[in-house]
Amino acid sequence: MRKILLSTLLLAACLGVQAQKKPLDHSVYDGWQSMGNQAISDDNKWILYVVKPQAGDANLVITDPKKAYNLQIPRADTARITSDSKYAVFLIRPFYADVRMA
Repeated sequence: MRKILLSTLLLAACLGVQAQKKPLDHSVYDGWQSMGNQAISDDNKWILYVVKPQAGDANLVITDPKKAYNLQIPRADTARITSDSKYAVFLIRPFYADVRMA
């Protein structure tokens, strides 16, 4: 009897949570971000990746594995780390709004 009551309560709770979800439309898609151009230095001291929104400017994130250092570079893309792990080389893209206006 307890198992039936517990399973009924869990099912009701799941249905109640599911009913509160926001419907997916184009405004929701524009807020999604993807992660690309990931790289780890040869000595494993640096991690870099680019966070790209669906509409907007990308951000390059350079961090260490312990997350003690975190540098974000706006509009950077196509990043590479040099073989001695001293430098990161990347492109700076134009502003998204300027490209759309052109």
